[in-house]
Amino acid sequence: MSNKIKSLKVGIVSLVTIFLLYFGINFLKGINVMNNGRVLNAYYEDIAGLTEGNSITVKGHKIGTITNITFDSERDNLLKVSLNIENDIEIPVNTIAKIVSIDLMGTKGISLVLGDSSLMVVSGDELSSSIESSLQDEVNAQIIPLKIKTEELIGSIDSVMTVITSVLNKDARESLSKSLISLDQTFTTLSETLLVVDKMIRDNKENIDLTMSNFASVSNNLNESNKEIKNIISNFSSISDSLVKADVLSTFNKIDKITNTINKGDGSLGKLISDKSIYINLESATKELEELIKDMKINPERYINFSIINTPKPYKKPKSE
Repeated sequence: MSNKIKSLKVGIVSLVTIFLLYFGINFLKGINVMNNGRVLNAYYEDIAGLTEGNSITVKGHKIGTITNITFDSERDNLLKVSLNIENDIEIPVNTIAKIVSIDLMGTKGISLVLGDSSLMVVSGDELSSSIESSLQDEVNAQIIPLKIKTEELIGSIDSVMTVITSVLNKDARESLSKSLISLDQTFTTLSETLLVVDKMIRDNKENIDLTMSNFASVSNNLNESNKEIKNIISNFSSISDSLVKADVLSTFNKIDKITNTINKGDGSLGKLISDKSIYINLESATKELEELIKDMKINPERYINFSIINTPKPYKKPKSE
């Protein structure tokens, strides 16, 4: 009987010891075996050192722990992370489980980025996953541009050193010295030229001032004549408009018709031009009229006689001069 009691006591002590050991190990891991909270799942390609027992937080406040991490062969061996949510906080279904560093030592945890959905998760649901950039990634993001700039700077320094080496060459130094001497001579010549120009301006200042005054006077005269020029242009425009409005073509047609009539010999003017006998008679009559006028000038008494006794002299043809 005593042996049975001893065996029973040993069994009870062993069970209690095993329970306490299990409870103590989980407690050290941060897992509360007495908690019956919700269990949510998230899948990751890389968990960046996340382990079981790490904390789950919302806005920095711990609401649970990670209870299990396993490979899921049905999802190409993605890592399945079980999240035990001890707090009764409501979690929307579009919440993101993000792996973050929770201290300076690089300890990982999961921070829940709550979504805005009106639907809430229940135990067994799956959350979207993401991972925060590691310190190494952040350092690399800053170092790589600096590395590129350093390489470019080294290349520039190398180019400068090449130029300096070339300048330090004896032939290059002599060529540079000659160039500087030539440049100094050029500046000297330019300075002398400027002095000559300045002297010419001073010596001809009165002529320049007079020229500028004349130019100003001409400009003023042009400004004063501007109104008259505008009037002339306006009158010319009016004449042009009048010519456009006039029936010039009709006038030219009439002149052409008259010219054709004259050329055909129609009418008095046409006959006068085309009939030679009329021209000869007209020329003869003109000649006789001229002789009559000359005789009247020579013998006026023959044509004007106030005596009723005297008889007029007979007409004598004047001698041709």
